[in-house]
Amino acid sequence: MKVQKCHDCGIVEGQIHEYGCDMERCPICGRQLIACSCCYTFLNLDISEGSWTYVHGLTVQQSERWVAELERIGRVPYFLYPNICIRCGKLWPDMFKVSNERWQKAVEPLLRREMLCEPCFLQMEAAIALAEKEE
Repeated sequence: MKVQKCHDCGIVEGQIHEYGCDMERCPICGRQLIACSCCYTFLNLDISEGSWTYVHGLTVQQSERWVAELERIGRVPYFLYPNICIRCGKLWPDMFKVSNERWQKAVEPLLRREMLCEPCFLQMEAAIALAEKEE
């Protein structure tokens, strides 16, 4: 089996990402670590628009506390999981964009965070349109 490397920080599967890697997952929420808000929740920081933290981010001391918490909880090792269309099973489908309104109309709530290929999505929209026309 081919050894997969993180395209951002270069570590191999099973290793922990370098701090700041955009591929690292948060051990609390599972989202992208550099973009989630768990650090602000853990540190009880105000991130409302215009607040000091919103404008400036974490201080060095706050960053050190957050890193210590991540180490205590246990950081998530890197593994490459393929994107798979939840409907047809196609591996690595091309990404596409649709409005939130279209996505929410076609995809049931528990599956909205899953991957769909564009042909499956368009097929679902067409089925909905046909069902609405028959009503």
